[in-house]
Amino acid sequence: MHPQTEDLRAKYNPEGSELRTLQMKMLDILIVVTNICDKHDIPYWISGGTLLGAVRHGGFIPWDDDIDIELLYPDYKKLLKILPKELPNSLYLQTPREKSYRTLFSKVRDKHTIIHSEEEDMARYKEKGVYIDLFPLERGYKGMKRIVDFFYGRAFRRLKRGRPFQSLKYFYEYTISLFLYPIGIILLGIARVISALTKPDQAIYHYGINIYFDRPISDMLPVSKIEFEGHVFSAPGKVDPYLRKQYGDYTEVPPEGKRATHFMEVEYL
Repeated sequence: MHPQTEDLRAKYNPEGSELRTLQMKMLDILIVVTNICDKHDIPYWISGGTLLGAVRHGGFIPWDDDIDIELLYPDYKKLLKILPKELPNSLYLQTPREKSYRTLFSKVRDKHTIIHSEEEDMARYKEKGVYIDLFPLERGYKGMKRIVDFFYGRAFRRLKRGRPFQSLKYFYEYTISLFLYPIGIILLGIARVISALTKPDQAIYHYGINIYFDRPISDMLPVSKIEFEGHVFSAPGKVDPYLRKQYGDYTEVPPEGKRATHFMEVEYL
């Protein structure tokens, strides 16, 4: 744990603060979802800032309000079939199939909270509570992904945007995307056939997710274990190269001006 951690927690997320309350709500969701993964032997790993926080602070990055987990695409699809049957009534699985939900990864949301933001307020879906993100990764090539996403991911987000007739710009983007999206679907199929034939050792984020770096699958599987907020979760098998690929020297706390805070406005029902 970084020696500054306690001071940072006192500054950003002391016990009883709004941010700490939000973080604990997210932690509760994480525990439920990962227990279901463990029950069904579905490999997952905490990722991004969640993993960084576990390594550097033993839990949340003190100013962060986000939890991410990752799975390989076949395991992700398996989990999406299981979660609706096993999540408690207080939680809700949100997937890209949902109307006006604009991302190509899924979330598990709390039903007893509401997040207020421009994106959430514009969306037409009902459940807008606190969430954790479920990111699928698959074998592929990042150069090919960029080409596919130029058509597929961008068109998907524009077609799913709430209120496309709100402005001339939105209407234009919606209309163009009606033509671009079918091209993206064709390119997506071609990219997956190529990857199935060549079996690359690298994993990319699922097509349409605008994150563009790849990782050796051996950095992630088999998974290891790590402590986060007093609980043990799965982590990438090789944590150091995983984090260095994304953050460089992740061991040092960034200066105050570079601490990316995006604290959600949350209503508790």
